[in-house]
Amino acid sequence: MAEIMDVSRHQGTINWEKVKASGKVDGVMIRAMGNSAAGRPSAPYTDPQFARNYAKCKRLGIPCGVYGYFKAVNREQADKELAYFKKLLTGRSFELPVAVDIEDEVQKPLGKAALTDLTAYMLSTVESWGVYAMLYAGLWFGNTFLYMGGAALKPYDVWLAAYRTKKPAPGWPFGMWQYTSKARVPGVATNVDMSHAYKDYAGIISKKGLTRLREGK
Repeated sequence: MAEIMDVSRHQGTINWEKVKASGKVDGVMIRAMGNSAAGRPSAPYTDPQFARNYAKCKRLGIPCGVYGYFKAVNREQADKELAYFKKLLTGRSFELPVAVDIEDEVQKPLGKAALTDLTAYMLSTVESWGVYAMLYAGLWFGNTFLYMGGAALKPYDVWLAAYRTKKPAPGWPFGMWQYTSKARVPGVATNVDMSHAYKDYAGIISKKGLTRLREGK
């Protein structure tokens, strides 16, 4: 079981040499795309620390994946967010999954069926790029606003957020569990999220050739 840290601009400027030397982190999920404040309409932006975090992980040989914060409420918005996200991924390679983060207030009024279909659309698009697509969702949000165990989302791996000491048993599968938002890691000045990964993502992704965007996609 690997320990996966996830980071964004909220962690500030990280001393990645110290992170690696600590031995506490087996891989990192880096936020590439942020979005407007909670409850406000979609307005994606590049996380200010993304390029530096990615470059440092690459230089130090720390396996990394990425995630984007998606707040689309229709396919038109989804296509714009996906195009923005794709630009950030182009030319880069990833040893860990590419995650679609779904958790925003603006998406709640859509209803379970519509939001599930929209989420599946975004995941299928990311998958079509030739990378390992993954859904990030909180336990309560997933159970309340998505059909997590349904046919539409069944093809996709899940990164589940549920801050507790005992592994959740939601009744649907997940490959990674974000179990705390208050971990401390040398080299990081703030609290940081930490997850258990139950699959050898680096091995799976390498074997299937899913480390970078497919040419022409």
